[in-house]
Amino acid sequence: PERIGRLVLTNCDAYDNFPPKLFSYLKPAARIPGALTATAQSLRIKPLRRSPIAYGVLTKSRLNDDLLEDWVRPGLHDPGIRRDTRKVILGISPEQTLEAARKLEGFDRPTLFAWAPEDRWFKVEHAQRLAASMPDARVERIPDAKTFVSIDQPERLAELIAAFAREPALKA
Repeated sequence: PERIGRLVLTNCDAYDNFPPKLFSYLKPAARIPGALTATAQSLRIKPLRRSPIAYGVLTKSRLNDDLLEDWVRPGLHDPGIRRDTRKVILGISPEQTLEAARKLEGFDRPTLFAWAPEDRWFKVEHAQRLAASMPDARVERIPDAKTFVSIDQPERLAELIAAFAREPALKA
């Protein structure tokens, strides 16, 4: 933490929302041999990539086909990626994000939560709660966006970050 001068977070996992309910099916699937491979291979069907169990609910705007292809291609073609994904899914726990929240309480550098309040999976209340626990943090709401704020509202996010980077830090 002492090497970080400022912190910006957008919609993300927090507290016990890890993994979010949207992806809760992945943990049991990771325990079944071949289930994650089948899940990854289902994303060969391009309309499924935009479905609610994939990327469809994470943005308000339509995701670019080339971007989606870049995201799914490694999992389709590389068994090592699927193996590592399985390890990550089996290893994640809300204890990790609860511990991160506890550690953030002591983070005294300027912090900006640039958050899309319309996100169903990463609630603005989490950003507000985290910000309230930190001495120099605030929440800026970014309307007309969901989880992938940087895709839905890239200009607004860039403006907030640029302004935040120019602000003086609080003096201890």
